[in-house]
Amino acid sequence: MTNDSNIVIVGGGVAAVRCAQGLRENGHEGRLTLLTEESEHPYDRPPLSKDMLRTENPREPTWLLGPDTAAELAVDVRIQHQGIGVDVDNRTVSVAERSAPIGYDSLIVATGTRARRLPALDGIAGVHYLRTAADARSIRGLLRPGVALTIVGGGFIGLEVAATARAHGCEVTVVEATEHPLELPLGTQLATWLQQWHADNGVHFRCGVAVKRATRWAGQVVVALDDGSELSSDAVIVGVGVHRDVNWLADSGVQTHIGLVCDAEGRTNVEGIFGAGDVVCTHEGSTCSPVQHWTAASESGQRVARTVLGLEPEESLDEHYFWSNQGALRLMSVGGLTPDSQLEVVSGDLESGKFVAHWSENDRVVGVLGANSPKDFLKGRLAFRKGLTTSSGPTPRG
Repeated sequence: MTNDSNIVIVGGGVAAVRCAQGLRENGHEGRLTLLTEESEHPYDRPPLSKDMLRTENPREPTWLLGPDTAAELAVDVRIQHQGIGVDVDNRTVSVAERSAPIGYDSLIVATGTRARRLPALDGIAGVHYLRTAADARSIRGLLRPGVALTIVGGGFIGLEVAATARAHGCEVTVVEATEHPLELPLGTQLATWLQQWHADNGVHFRCGVAVKRATRWAGQVVVALDDGSELSSDAVIVGVGVHRDVNWLADSGVQTHIGLVCDAEGRTNVEGIFGAGDVVCTHEGSTCSPVQHWTAASESGQRVARTVLGLEPEESLDEHYFWSNQGALRLMSVGGLTPDSQLEVVSGDLESGKFVAHWSENDRVVGVLGANSPKDFLKGRLAFRKGLTTSSGPTPRG
C-alpha cells in the first residue's frame, strides 16, 4: 500500500471515523472517501438513547466528523451514499441511486449494525425503532406526561429509554422474552436487582412473554402477547437487538457469517477489502465473536487503519467495556460472567443502587460491574486488567 493510494470507507459510525482519522495520523496522503447512507455527517450514537431524550436541555448528537474536521483531514464525506455492491475485479463500489460506481485501491467496510425489526409489528403506525438521530427525534416528540408507552425488549436500549420516559412522566411497560431483563449478560441476581430498580421507579414489566401480533385500534397500538394477554398504548418502541447487513456483499466473494468475517486485524478473505467495527465478526475455530459496544468499535477502526497501511498492530487489551445511563443509574462494565464464575459484591450494596460487583474464576477477576461507583469501578477494572495479562481473558459475550 502506497501513501497516495485511493481508500474508500463505507459507513458513518465511530469505527469508520476512527479509521479515517487513523489513516491520516499514520501518514496516508492519498484520496480518502467516506460513504454514509444517512443525510448528515457522522455523529456519535450513544447519546441517541441518553442525551437526546432527556427531560432538560436535550442535545442534538455530537458530530464525530463534521464538515470542518472533514475538510481539515481531507476526507471526502458523501452523505446519502449507501453501498449496494462491490466489484472486486474492477475494485469499485456501487451506490444506491447513483449511476457511476466509486473506485478504490483499498475498501474498508464499517457499516455497523441495524435495529432488528419484529415482523409482527411491521406496517403498524405508532411503532418506533431507535438507531438513528432521526429515530431519536421522533421518539423525543412522544415523551410527555401521561403518554402510555410499550417498550418491547429489556436490553440496554430498552431500559435506557424506559428510564428517560418515566422521567418525562410517561406510563411505561417493558415486554421482555426472558425471565428478567439483561439476564444473559448480568446473570439472575444482578438482572433481578436491575428489574426491581426500574420497578421502584415506576416501570412495569411483562417478562417471559413474547409479541405475537399488533393492531391499531382507536388511536392506540394494541400488542397481543403469547400468553393471551394484550397491552394497549399510545406508541410502541422496539429494542430487540441488532443485525449486521452484509447482504450487499453477497456477490463479492467476501466471506460473511453473522457479520463480515475478518481476522483480528480486520483483513477479509479478499485482497484489498477490510472490515472495522460492529459489522465484523472474528472466528477462532468454531467460535464466532462479533465486535460490539462503542469502545470496541472505536479501537477496531484505529487498528484497521494500521493494517491497511501495512503497519504493525499496536498492543491492546480487549476489555469488552461498556456503559449505560438508565435515568439516575449509571452502569459500567468490563469483561463479564463466564459459566464457572462466581459473583461477589465487593463494595456498596445492591439495595442502595451504588456498588461494584466482581465475577471471579480460579482466583482471577473475569468481569466487573459498577453501579454509580466510578472510583471503585476503576479499582475493579485494574484487577480485571491484571487478570487479562495472565490469561486469555473471559469468554466474549454476544
